[in-house]
Amino acid sequence: MTAKNETTVIVVEDRTRIRETVVDLINGSEGLRCVGAYGSCEALLDHLGDPPPDVILMDIGLPGMSGIEGVKAVKSRHPGVDILMHTVFDDDEKIFQSILAGASGYVLKNAESDELIRAIREIRVGAPMSASIARRMLALMRGKETKPPDELNLTPRELEILQWLVEGYSYKKIAEKLF
Repeated sequence: MTAKNETTVIVVEDRTRIRETVVDLINGSEGLRCVGAYGSCEALLDHLGDPPPDVILMDIGLPGMSGIEGVKAVKSRHPGVDILMHTVFDDDEKIFQSILAGASGYVLKNAESDELIRAIREIRVGAPMSASIARRMLALMRGKETKPPDELNLTPRELEILQWLVEGYSYKKIAEKLF
């Protein structure tokens, strides 16, 4: 049974040491609880119950089914689950494919521990990204680099929020500006 204000998280990471470290980090953070940790998307899908967790922290480079394919599979079963990509891949194609598949956020593995925990907490109300990823997306949206897939259309408001993220504003400060 989860506490009323507790966010439940599942970790999907094939490297045991990283998986265990992230699980310990989550369980050591107030208001978060890891309810499962798996080394592949197939294992996740075999054990994904109903109700699902609030957040799934998903690697991309997994054995068998990739994390991007895993996002699609999870979203087809549980569209309301927030999936935060946690990966070393910072190339445009992986970022866009993840978002198009249904990921709600994208954080690089070289992010500080507090940034990862903040992203897990904020994914319920926003779309957390590492600053470098937000900068790349903004450049792509402005046409400074290769064009993103047509399916990714950001509204002027979303572009405005993305600009604030790139400039270093916290989600709380952005929310204050919006409301």
